[in-house]
Amino acid sequence: MTGAARRRRAAVVGMLLIIGVLVAGPARATGAGEPPPLPTTTGHCVGPSPVTARETPWALRLLAPQAIWPLTRGAGVVVAIVDTGVSAAAPALAGAVRAGVDVAGGRADSDCAGRGTALAGIVAARPTSGVGPTGLAPDAEILPVRITDPNRRISPARLATGIRLATAARADVILVATGVTTTTPDLAAAVQAAIDRDVLVVAAVSDRGGENGGDPPVGYPAGFPTVLAVNAIGVDGRAGPVAVDAGTDLAAPGAGLGIAPRGAGHYTVGGAAVAAAYVAGVAALVRAYRPELSQAEVRARLERTAVPAPGGGRDPRTGGGTLDAYAAVAALAPRQAGPPVPITAGPVAVPTVPGPSRAARVAGLTALGALVATLLGAAALCTRRAPRRTCPPARPENVPG
Repeated sequence: MTGAARRRRAAVVGMLLIIGVLVAGPARATGAGEPPPLPTTTGHCVGPSPVTARETPWALRLLAPQAIWPLTRGAGVVVAIVDTGVSAAAPALAGAVRAGVDVAGGRADSDCAGRGTALAGIVAARPTSGVGPTGLAPDAEILPVRITDPNRRISPARLATGIRLATAARADVILVATGVTTTTPDLAAAVQAAIDRDVLVVAAVSDRGGENGGDPPVGYPAGFPTVLAVNAIGVDGRAGPVAVDAGTDLAAPGAGLGIAPRGAGHYTVGGAAVAAAYVAGVAALVRAYRPELSQAEVRARLERTAVPAPGGGRDPRTGGGTLDAYAAVAALAPRQAGPPVPITAGPVAVPTVPGPSRAARVAGLTALGALVATLLGAAALCTRRAPRRTCPPARPENVPG
């Protein structure tokens, strides 16, 4: 078998493995009919995708970043992707990926698993010849932090080290796409150190792994109250399963298109990790547009401008509501409490002096009608019964001749 034939065979085998993992994944995490989770292949690296997306995915149609880009594209903001690394060879991320760091030492600007690259593309993919989706913050920088071991597993210790490394590298936003079900004092301290350095930590809730088909366990760092915990919603509006006490703060689209580590193709991706990447992208836009805001204030904007669930109130699966990208960036004064601020994308309307309310107009018309009826009744009564001297004089043309 020639070298070229072996390479073609390896590519086909790799694609079949990836497709098998995607199809076998728990698609129910984002609702019926949603794409399966991100690639989690073992033993083989994710290669180029033979499919190049031409249409704008549903999530980008919903979030409409084009309405925000006249205000900001995320320039000057660094988003750390704490996951499997990010491939600097991906064309859509050319010039956007820093060298990064592996918790075991060395760089992290390569990605065999493909997860980190797909998430980085959701955050900051650059336009590539008008083909495929663009990231929410296409001028932001990506700092890859690899926390997976050679078998693509993570531990609380590796996760804590990764968050510390991202903090030390002066990231503005840290995206943690996966977590652990057991917390440790070291992990809690690493998260708190990031918060103390004014870094916004965005983490995906645990959306799979429940026993006997039940809800998944609480995952960390999403389970920490100082972390912005994100769950996924599907095209059908249903949220992915989470533990009741998972601490979900916000929901975002959990289906999208991920770029491959090499080549211009795309993979279908889904799950809470994807939703967290969309939130991290919007957070980067907010931090670029309003650099004076602290991480706590940025988080508050994201939550208070969210689209509330029908009926209002907090839902264990969606938190305070669904991400509204334009409102989070452009809102002038989000409310300090109560329901989110309803803001829509579009031209700014010049305020006018408000007129009377509908109730006031109705009351005024009713009073006017009563007055007219009274006057008419009085005139008729005067004509029929009152002495002539008490009635108004008739006009000359009405005087009998």
